[in-house]
Order: sequence, then C-alpha cells, then structure tokens
Amino acid sequence: MKKRLQKTIGLITELDFWKTWWLLPSFLFSIAALVLTFFEFTQYKRTIFFAISVFSLLTLLVKIIKESGQKKIPLNIDGSEVVIESGDLFSYPRNMYKVIAFNEYFDTQVDNKIISENTLNGKYIKKYYPEEEQLQELDNRMIEDPRIQGKIINSNVSRRYGGKTVKYELGSIFKDKDYFLVAFSKFDQDNKANLKLNEYANCLIHFWNEVNTLYGQQTVVVPLLGSGITRHKDFNAKPHDLLEVMLWTFKISKVKFREPSKIIIVMLENNLKEVNYYRLKEFEKSGL
Repeated sequence: MKKRLQKTIGLITELDFWKTWWLLPSFLFSIAALVLTFFEFTQYKRTIFFAISVFSLLTLLVKIIKESGQKKIPLNIDGSEVVIESGDLFSYPRNMYKVIAFNEYFDTQVDNKIISENTLNGKYIKKYYPEEEQLQELDNRMIEDPRIQGKIINSNVSRRYGGKTVKYELGSIFKDKDYFLVAFSKFDQDNKANLKLNEYANCLIHFWNEVNTLYGQQTVVVPLLGSGITRHKDFNAKPHDLLEVMLWTFKISKVKFREPSKIIIVMLENNLKEVNYYRLKEFEKSGL
C-alpha cells in the first residue's frame, strides 16, 4: 500500500501525466465551446460543462488507479520490443532464454558464504543441480567450454575464503540449456559483491553484445541486474536508476530484437511500483 501511494504521488507530480490526461478533456471542452458558439443551447450550457467536468475527473481517477497499479510496461527501443513486468523468472517457458547473474568467478558453492541460497543464482543451483555430482558436471562443462574460456582474465587468483580461482570478464555468458549464466558482480577479498558505475555500465554493454551472439532470435528474460548487489561503490542504486542504465546500455549496444523475439525485464512487484512510467516513455522517444 505504501509503495502504491508513493507511486501515485509520483504520477501526479509528473508534467507528462497531466499532458496526456488533458488531451481528451481539452478536446471535449473545445468541441462544446464551438457548438455553443453556433447553436443556441444557452439553457444547457452549465449542464454541458458540468457533465464534461465530471467525466474528466472520472477519467483522471481511472488513469491514476490504472497507472499506479501497472504491472507491465511495454517499450520500443530503436525497433526492439522491451517489456518490463513483475514475475518469477523461473516460471518462463523453455523456449525463452532466462538470465542468471553469477559473480566474476562463476562460483557454484551455495553455502551462504560464497553464494546465498536466497539469491537468484543460489536458487538456480539448488533447483537444477541439487546433487554434488550434478554440480561437478556443470563446473566441468564450464571448464571445457572453449567460448567461456576465451573470457578468462586471470586463472590463478588467491581467495582468502575459498571459491573458484579463475576470474572471467564481466558480462561474459555461459550458455546452460535455456539459461544464460552471466559473470556480473565483482568479489572483493571478503567475498562481498560490489560494482562501480562505470563497471556496471561496461558489464551491461558486454552482456548485451554476448546476448546478441547467443539468443538465436528467441525472447530473453532478464532480471533487474544489479538489484542484488548492496555495495554499489559510487552510485545510488535505486530500482528505476538500474533500469535506466540497463535500457541505456541496450540502446547504445545497437542490439536489435525483431518479432517475435523480445527482451523481458523481470522485476519484483515492489520494485516495479517504484518505476517512473513517464520517464521511461520519454526515454523511448528520445533516449536518456
């Protein structure tokens, strides 16, 4: 309720919200004024303007209720369809690629020290690789995959608290069936995830280029990348800000998704309520 109230307040402070709402009432008032100029409906003048005023207020109320509770935002970014919605990434069908963010080592040890079982990649590993033998098989496929091995930047990293010792370029993708596992966050000596703004943007640009190589004209479902990183070193990581950077890097990467393929960005419902619909629509038209 609090999030929805905040979004409602945000809507009514947006100039573009009032501009789009006012189009219909202004048209009706103009038509009424024109008709009354040429025809003698003096006795109905107040009734007509009262009816238009009530109708306008009702459309305003409907618009506020509809947009403050919006669960899907469609955008067209330079010809590519991008849909922002709330949902469960694991619920999307197998004919869509789903993106799971890992750290720069592609760690797979879910022990609540290196990887938390509550994170998206922790849930992924527990869901599809619950047994040690299965997990070892995944690790072996990564080791043997020539494409991902071409992304190695350091193959002998000393890590104080354990984990894999091979570091990959941020944004690199390992394709695992209908999932794209992406090296997304940097780990410090204490195995704490962190990213600077320039690292975040460069990682996303590399990520979109990787997606362009691998997606094979299928829809790609992406979580709000970076939302699970609590230590953004030099920028304020609000959901809307992260979303804007994701869209901006997609735009400048020049990647094109043509029908029937598209990008779906999945967010938590609470995070989606913080998104400024009109700022996104402005970006759709002119960019950030």
